[in-house]
Amino acid sequence: MKTFRYRKRSPIGGLLADIVAEVETSVMEPRSSVQIQGKIWLALPESPLHWRDVAWLAYGLSLHSERLNEMHPQGLIVKVHSLSFPLSDYVPEVAALAMEGWVREEFDLPAAGIDIEYDPENSRYVFSLGNGGIPFSDENSSVPVFHSW
Repeated sequence: MKTFRYRKRSPIGGLLADIVAEVETSVMEPRSSVQIQGKIWLALPESPLHWRDVAWLAYGLSLHSERLNEMHPQGLIVKVHSLSFPLSDYVPEVAALAMEGWVREEFDLPAAGIDIEYDPENSRYVFSLGNGGIPFSDENSSVPVFHSW
């Protein structure tokens, strides 16, 4: 079990989140898990999470799912034990940054290029996708779907 601490300073304080997770290799489809891609699965903690946090955790894992499928063709379950963060200055996209950082460290992978910066002119955080593609798109599934983002 490993903890990853995401930290981002900003003029109004900053963002932070801690994720505790572990990896289990498996040839069987796990129960009560979210399929990310192929044989890569996300198992959620027993404590409740907001649906947006779950979605962004899944997105953060999906950024490395192609490489993880190559590395572990038998199957891989990322079991999240906890995701913790202060409620002040929190945005759900931080869950993706925390998960991506955890995966990067756990498997010694290069950064996916996602980031978040504070925009003082508009008083908000701006999430940048880098090489990650549009979140939650079906571009890799061959399903013909159109979104106007």
